[in-house]
Amino acid sequence: MSVAVPAYTYTPPPSYASLPLPNEDTVQYTPRAGRTTAVLGNLTKQWRDVTVIFKNQDASSGSPTYGRNSQVSGEIGLENSESISTISLKLEGRINLSSSDCGSIVQKIVDERTTLWDVSKSGRCPSVVGFALAFPMTYKDQNRVYRLPPSYETVVLGSPLLVVKLSYKLSVTITKTKSRRIAFWKTACKTYPIHIIFRPRTRPARPILEDSTFFSTFKHAPSEWHQMVVPIPPRRRATVEPISCHFVIPSVQTFCLSEDIPFHIQLCGPLDSLRQFYGVVPLSDPLEPGKRPRRRPHAAILRVYLARQIYVEVNGRQSWRTINVGEGKLRAIPPVASSNHDENCESEVAVDWEGEVRCKSDVTIASFNISSLVLKVSESDFIIFALTPANPRTSPLLPIQHAHPIRLVTDGWSDQDAHPQDR
Repeated sequence: MSVAVPAYTYTPPPSYASLPLPNEDTVQYTPRAGRTTAVLGNLTKQWRDVTVIFKNQDASSGSPTYGRNSQVSGEIGLENSESISTISLKLEGRINLSSSDCGSIVQKIVDERTTLWDVSKSGRCPSVVGFALAFPMTYKDQNRVYRLPPSYETVVLGSPLLVVKLSYKLSVTITKTKSRRIAFWKTACKTYPIHIIFRPRTRPARPILEDSTFFSTFKHAPSEWHQMVVPIPPRRRATVEPISCHFVIPSVQTFCLSEDIPFHIQLCGPLDSLRQFYGVVPLSDPLEPGKRPRRRPHAAILRVYLARQIYVEVNGRQSWRTINVGEGKLRAIPPVASSNHDENCESEVAVDWEGEVRCKSDVTIASFNISSLVLKVSESDFIIFALTPANPRTSPLLPIQHAHPIRLVTDGWSDQDAHPQDR
């Protein structure tokens, strides 16, 4: 016997603020450790005859900000409310894409409307009208359901030129009756648009080890690290042996925008190959009077950085750009004390570096994926390591670059790792 499951309708949680109301007292309050909670209050947008107050907002912010499953709530203060016939509210979201390669497109993803007041149903309009409108969690496009993307705006110069804007707007429309002395009343309709920021929060599934150095944690927690092995190949007719590059990052592979991402690099190979990679720096001869010092010889370059790929598809035509969103810092690790290697020794030796990389401070949006614009959730953000041998034009070893997909999120596992805009 089967029983039908009752229908479920999502109901937004009630409006709540951590600060007590005038008729309330705080009995006990325990803030989250390591987190600086912003003091929430009212954010006001004012015109000559209309005032819109948004509740539970950071008063220092220029625009009201909401997260996933949030409710846009507040009050509308009105002057000369006796002449108002209707008040309506509309929450609108749009995607604006433009590319020099494939044209432009505008797509509406949110269109929520409600009537707050109608004189024909409720009588004379009061001077203060409350409102509450829930942010939708998803939207539909071509019969597919997508999560609502965050507010986002970027202009990427170059070829191709990309302009991407994801914006949300709350519009208050007020209709007033101009005159009641004639048979046909004249009405005036005015709309007050308000820019709204939608910032859904995400966090990794598990934390990074507090002691994030590879050598100190690899033996007792090997599962906490993910290793990539990429060879540094020799040129076609070179006689040197290849070098193995081991690049290691935390295995969670999901990182907060404002936290350091630790990494470890190890190069393994014959001593001669490593010398060719680094370049042999000869001892400098004493300078003769009147002579300039010799130009410093080329050295190998090791670089680790974060990149974000922006992919746009307009009318079936594709365009993409990759931008740098963070630069890493490397530190050489002193080798373990051992016997000196013979000049002609072909046994493998290893050299190590460690370091951290984090996003630039102006990167505030995590990865997201929508139908027309794709900052791929699984492939949009990359950690890239690039190794260039000394004297790259004449070196017997080739330069390499490897990109590994990661995911960037707004919050860390602990609250102290949250992005400043989410605290």
